[in-house]
Amino acid sequence: MSLIFSACVKKVEDVGTFYVTVDYRNSGPKFLTGDVTLNPKDSIYLDFTVTSPNDMSYIEIQKNGVRIDTFRLNSSNNRSYSLVKGYRVDSAAGDYSYRVLARNDRAVFMGDGGKQFKVTVTPDFNFWSYRILQVPDSVSKTNKCYYSSVDGTLYSYTDGAANSAKIDFGFYWDTTGRGTTATGDDLKHTIYSLSSPQPQLGFYDISSWTKNVTLLKKMPTSVNFVSNLTSGGAIQTLIGGNMASGTAAKVTLVSTTAGSNVIGFKTAAGKFGAILIRYVNGDSPAKETQIEVDVKVQK
Repeated sequence: MSLIFSACVKKVEDVGTFYVTVDYRNSGPKFLTGDVTLNPKDSIYLDFTVTSPNDMSYIEIQKNGVRIDTFRLNSSNNRSYSLVKGYRVDSAAGDYSYRVLARNDRAVFMGDGGKQFKVTVTPDFNFWSYRILQVPDSVSKTNKCYYSSVDGTLYSYTDGAANSAKIDFGFYWDTTGRGTTATGDDLKHTIYSLSSPQPQLGFYDISSWTKNVTLLKKMPTSVNFVSNLTSGGAIQTLIGGNMASGTAAKVTLVSTTAGSNVIGFKTAAGKFGAILIRYVNGDSPAKETQIEVDVKVQK
């Protein structure tokens, strides 16, 4: 019985028997010969030669297993193919694979020389999420009401003095204009630059602090914090473009509502960023009032 069954087994030729080789040349700093880590939209180049003892019909370049280029071989030289090809890597951070492979005249995979490169794109912006800013408290002075976009750290008045050079903006619930609109809600939750004195916060003496000049502006509803701001370049285009005019030292009536929930800013160091108001807890100047924010800022 075993002899009968063994006679019926169909032998499938392993792709390795095609003996395809792919050689990559290091012709410069941007040429792939191994795994690399790059910035968004960096250039990469493939300088390669594919050889095979069997006739090849197509040379294919794949990214993440999907064909991005195909080259047909001419009949006069279909066992060796050389090319230099360049690409721009993605703007979104992540890992991407690249490989060169050969196919025969029936488009059957012949081999890739066992080589595939991983290109890791690192973000060119910092993303700090789930930070909770609290209304300034006048007694213990330990509420975290100041924010540093350099490292996503929150500071209170107590520990802010030694770190004031890092602080980009503060948060409080503004009552100075309360009642001047039809609804009586014209100010309230406020993001502000420490370079702009806020009379309501007179119980915090920051006269000796470094007061970075941060510019602020509410972004239009067309700017989506999650899907639009995916790279430093996108932040530059969307936030920087919208902040060409109309900036201020403070922004009031911030909320989770579209049109008031994404606040663009420009730091004293010239970096553009955006604040997303994720959640609001409380609606008064009481020390329990707080907001939860995500922040993206160019490196």
